[in-house]
Amino acid sequence: FPDAGMLVPGAWADLVSVRLDSVRTAGACPRDAVEITVFAATAEDVHSVVSGGRRVVEEGRHVLGDVGAALTAVIAEVRGDHP
Repeated sequence: FPDAGMLVPGAWADLVSVRLDSVRTAGACPRDAVEITVFAATAEDVHSVVSGGRRVVEEGRHVLGDVGAALTAVIAEVRGDHP
């Protein structure tokens, strides 16, 4: 994509922000924030996600709601399971 790799209006962007104040990431400073994020942070530490310019996660919650429950329901439907 010719407009990828730039943080400018109209360009494609996938961004993730991670909390640095959880029990896994507390104490991270700018110098080691990337290493802490890669090696210690989990999904619980994700604060926000923007994918293709669209906000997908806000304040640690997926905008579609309970994704686990939705996936469980769809998988059960595909399998033909009945409650």
